[in-house]
Amino acid sequence: MCTNISIPRKSRSLPLISARTMDWATKLPTAITFVPRGQSFPELGQRGEIRWRNRLAFIGAKNSGEFPRFWDGINEAGLSAASLSLFCSIFPEPQANTPLLSSYNVVSYVLSNFKTIKEVKTALSKLTIVNSYNDAYHYIISDASGDHLIIEFINGKMKTYTTTRGVLTNDPPYDWHLTNLSLYEQLSLEDKCNTLCDEELGGSGQLGIPGDPTPQSRFIRGALLQQTAFIPNSVQESIGVARQILQTLSVPNGTVYLRKYKGLYDWTQWGVLRDHTNLSYYFYTDFNSKLYGIHFHELNLNARNQKQINIDQPSWYKDISDRFTSH
Repeated sequence: MCTNISIPRKSRSLPLISARTMDWATKLPTAITFVPRGQSFPELGQRGEIRWRNRLAFIGAKNSGEFPRFWDGINEAGLSAASLSLFCSIFPEPQANTPLLSSYNVVSYVLSNFKTIKEVKTALSKLTIVNSYNDAYHYIISDASGDHLIIEFINGKMKTYTTTRGVLTNDPPYDWHLTNLSLYEQLSLEDKCNTLCDEELGGSGQLGIPGDPTPQSRFIRGALLQQTAFIPNSVQESIGVARQILQTLSVPNGTVYLRKYKGLYDWTQWGVLRDHTNLSYYFYTDFNSKLYGIHFHELNLNARNQKQINIDQPSWYKDISDRFTSH
């Protein structure tokens, strides 16, 4: 399970922020990776798959285990790409005379080459994206204009949706979630005419919002809460409100047990926040809520090699006891 959201900016002076969680039932070895321009891809490909060198530098969350792949990232043009599980995915079969791209490499291909979702949609329409390593994913691409592209593979065909909402979870497919969302049109961030102890009942506009961790419920919460009326005054506040909303969509460790797989449970292992305007990438992990940030303007985009850091950082809080110590 995973959740992606976007927080539309309230004015041109404020950054556009998107964010996602990574939820899974086994620990995913993950490294935050900087990829300078000119690197060779794919790192792990199929026979006959296209090859390329990235013309755009990017930062992303990468599987650092035996099978290297990017789950998520943002490039120097402010375009992000993310993969989220969709178990009902059925990818096309290879087509004669059509270039192949494996599902495993969609995120790195998009981040390497494109600045807008329009460019992405055009390019992918000329490829056959085939399943690799029993993948079951759909994708959300977001650019610096605030537009989003949802890409799914249903019954062997690629389906795309362009949206300004920027919310994505998991099964069922995206069109089902849109239909389901219409059933909650009565929900509002504004309180209804309800009182308790002769006082306005705070949050009554949201009465009936589903609070469980299913993909269907997380989609509804994400779509409603992203409409926040809060107007940030800084990048810190923009990132802060996105993180607050993301935390309401997270799955606490040990709370979702999988009946099919005895002893396993699904939980939010990490989250990332993407600043599409200032070109920054922030992350935190399940047992380390400290926020870490990486900024493109501080990196050498033409460096020779990729560089990685483990997503699990050792410094998880700051001890300020000495501020209360007498001197």
